[in-house]
Amino acid sequence: MLVLQPFSLSLRALRRSLLLAATPALLLLGGCEVANQPHSQADLTGDVMFSSFQERPKFLDPVSSYNLNETPWTYQTYEPLLHYHYLKRPYTLEGLTATEVPIPRYYDQAGNTLPDDAPSEQIATSIYTIKLQPGIRYQPHPALARDAAGQLLYHDLKPAQLAGKYSIWDFPLAQAASSSREVTAEDYVYQIKRLASPYVPTPSPIYNLLNQYIVGLQDLGEQLKAERNAQLAQRDPRDRYLPWRDLREVKLEGARALDARTLEIRIAGKYPQFKYWMAMTFFVPIPWEADRFYAQRGMAEHSLSLNTWPVGTGPFMLTEQSASRYVMVRNPNYRDMRYPSEGSAEDKAQGLLADAGKRLPFLDKLVFLQEKESEPEQAKFMQGYYDVPDLSRIDVGFVFLKEAMDQTGRWQVLREHGVKLEPTIEPTSWYMGFNWLDPVVGGGKNPEEAERHRKLRQAIAIATDWEEHNAIFFDTYGPSVPAMGPIPPGLFGYRIGEAGINPVTHVWRDGQAVRRPLADAKRLLAEAGYPDGRDAKSGKPLLLFYDSNGVGPAYQARLDWQVKQMQKLGIQLEIRASDYNRFQDRMRKGNAQLYFWGWFSDYPDPENYLFLLNSTQSKVKFEGENASNYANPEYDKLYTRMRDLPDNAERQQVIDQMVAMVQRDAPWSWGLFPGSLGVYQQWVHNAKPTSIANDKVKYMRVDGALRASKVAQWNQPRVWPLGVGMVALGLLLWPAWRIYRRRERATARTLRINSGRSASKGAQA
Repeated sequence: MLVLQPFSLSLRALRRSLLLAATPALLLLGGCEVANQPHSQADLTGDVMFSSFQERPKFLDPVSSYNLNETPWTYQTYEPLLHYHYLKRPYTLEGLTATEVPIPRYYDQAGNTLPDDAPSEQIATSIYTIKLQPGIRYQPHPALARDAAGQLLYHDLKPAQLAGKYSIWDFPLAQAASSSREVTAEDYVYQIKRLASPYVPTPSPIYNLLNQYIVGLQDLGEQLKAERNAQLAQRDPRDRYLPWRDLREVKLEGARALDARTLEIRIAGKYPQFKYWMAMTFFVPIPWEADRFYAQRGMAEHSLSLNTWPVGTGPFMLTEQSASRYVMVRNPNYRDMRYPSEGSAEDKAQGLLADAGKRLPFLDKLVFLQEKESEPEQAKFMQGYYDVPDLSRIDVGFVFLKEAMDQTGRWQVLREHGVKLEPTIEPTSWYMGFNWLDPVVGGGKNPEEAERHRKLRQAIAIATDWEEHNAIFFDTYGPSVPAMGPIPPGLFGYRIGEAGINPVTHVWRDGQAVRRPLADAKRLLAEAGYPDGRDAKSGKPLLLFYDSNGVGPAYQARLDWQVKQMQKLGIQLEIRASDYNRFQDRMRKGNAQLYFWGWFSDYPDPENYLFLLNSTQSKVKFEGENASNYANPEYDKLYTRMRDLPDNAERQQVIDQMVAMVQRDAPWSWGLFPGSLGVYQQWVHNAKPTSIANDKVKYMRVDGALRASKVAQWNQPRVWPLGVGMVALGLLLWPAWRIYRRRERATARTLRINSGRSASKGAQA
């Protein structure tokens, strides 16, 4: 019969248990690195910058990329013709790949030269002649790789030859000396043509804006679109692959290379803001070889395109990517660029000129790790594992500023860690928009319907208390300013005081703007046909849908707040939160009703905000940046006039008319102009917060040795819990040990007795 023993433990097993319990403590005490460190010790001590991102970039192709969360990669990979001086404020344009900021020459309809101060209506053409810097070379890339005979290596691949290749670094010789070449003016012409090309994987969001200015761009787009449609009509609908279209073969009157280092761009009429566009990645060089390389059959199936593996002339190049990690390293072909020597007295006092004249970049590597939630991102920053949290944003650190101001939470640790909080004012806007194409909140089919919809939007705009939002959610938006219209502070056209209030939502009382009472909103709601939030005809409650690009528990409180704003009017609000990529898809298709979005200035000019409501920028109709799809012919007419004016009294008057118009129409509930804040570890140098100068990383420097020592200091293992655990384990095992010893003694005593009896029997025998 099998007898189950209540407890059985050998001395060897007991010793093994104690050894296993003690091992972690011994390792922690004897080790020299932090146990939970997410980076290698070599990276931690080296010239490496660590940052985070929330969602992986969707578009890295410079013809398509236009979102803030893509700038940490695009502006380190590519170099436009111009850029902003890193230190000067107000922002100042200067040459980057161009030798200087070009000054346009003006011509009338007959081709006669006009003076610089000629009236806009006389100017038929503006010509920009741009000289390029010598010696600019592309990063190593297989699209440019050639064999010993000078033949391109990877331009005639079969799909089977792409097996196992999901990165440009999977191609042999991709880093050889032959896998690069010098930039020419033709490369800029090729990229400008790509803005109009339907053959690129994703369309350009600014095509329908720039085709109004770059001479011949619209004609080229229509020509290529007709050509592509004809080709597709001849193919099997299940096979949408088309061979590469060589854009060198088509002409564009508005862009041409006068020689290898001289580019000419022709603009229809006068467009002063064009100089700002030349500082964006839409105007970077793209080699035709890269376009040809990625157009091969099978490339898309392997996620090989300019959207995933860019090729540029910038200081860094992408070498590794996954859903949760992106790595960039120094471009070995980067030319001799130097840190700026000009800056303000404040810049000098802050040490921002200490590296003046030194060669750029200072960093060898950039490592980006995904953080879907703000709490773990903040925790890792406090541990020293991020140098700058989310390079694309300068509003993520307000939770730290709030704690420092209120002396709550981690404020003492922030002070001890020497965290640098650099507040600044940047032209930025957050708003809630109404889709003008929607049958409930949109523009309306006739004047009567338009008026009812307008009153509904106005009622919602009054009830949405953005002042309360700012007070509650300071951690996201900091010391924000409630928006009264589309133009943020710091730009020409912004009005302060009583002259700047939105009369639809606010009144001026006791020297300040005060939000209108809820009774005004309820009156407008009733006039719109929804008394107490119910349809006057059917009696059903009004249900609206709200699209948001924030997900996770940290964002839920803001969504709950938005629901409560509607409940004040008896309106039911259904939240449709999604990640940013899915949100963008909905906006492109016009599937939103109400939505929350923001805009960071591309350039410091009021036109960059007023164009967001121009009908030619409709997101649905023209794939532009007018996400509300707002359309008002009078506004469009004023916009065209305002755009060409210098910053003077006449321009201010036109802007005032435009702002008053959209305040009344309420395509947006204007939301907030948030403050901005740069957050940096003490070992990060040359950091100046900016949302305009997106090529900022090449100027920044880290002290890796200091970082490694601080990380080790801030993340010392707490051994005492293990000690407590060992004591608890000892107490747990002590009864077993006593039982074991008691049984051992009993066994020994039994053996002695039995041995004595055996000896006695032997003697008797």
